[in-house]
Amino acid sequence: MATRHLTKILTRTTAVLAGLALAFVGTGVAQAAPVTKTLNYTCEFPLIGPDQLVVTISVNLPDSAVVGQPAQATDFKVSVLVPERIVEAFDLFEAKSLDGSAVAHFDVKDAAGVSKTVDVTGMTVPSTPIPDTGDLTVPAFGDVPATTVDNPGQAEAIVSNGFDAKLTPRKADGTPTELGTFDLPCKEDPGQDQKLGEIPVAAARK
Repeated sequence: MATRHLTKILTRTTAVLAGLALAFVGTGVAQAAPVTKTLNYTCEFPLIGPDQLVVTISVNLPDSAVVGQPAQATDFKVSVLVPERIVEAFDLFEAKSLDGSAVAHFDVKDAAGVSKTVDVTGMTVPSTPIPDTGDLTVPAFGDVPATTVDNPGQAEAIVSNGFDAKLTPRKADGTPTELGTFDLPCKEDPGQDQKLGEIPVAAARK
């Protein structure tokens, strides 16, 4: 009797798990696929002026989506390569580390050409040591809000509208330098392929 009862419980549990799996697939969010894109940006540094940085963007895009249902990219990361000449300028202010926040953007354009901007706000720039010489790599990461697509077909995720950082260089004792906290607006240089990837979008079920 006990064996039969256990078998019934296991059968019901398996059915429930299968039902949950089907429900998840029906939400329009599928397993994400990682993509990486490296682009050149021009950023406006205080006192220094404009300079070019190399930015690598990494994100997991949904493998598929459904019209009108939320789809969400995950694991959004940015790595900014700051050239040695900027590092030398930080050294003049006795900066040994920097930290802050950032906002990035990308567009999702559906097969009919309807485009929606996804704003990745509240990105964290963790405390990053500034080397005495050589280039500096500054990471940033944040959560991507969900968005919806209006038309079926192949949608594109496209890097757009630059990014803005708010940075605080700090001395060895952790206090801010004379630069204080400054805004760093950056814009993609023209003439680059800014497409992150494609997302197949199915029509909504009726």
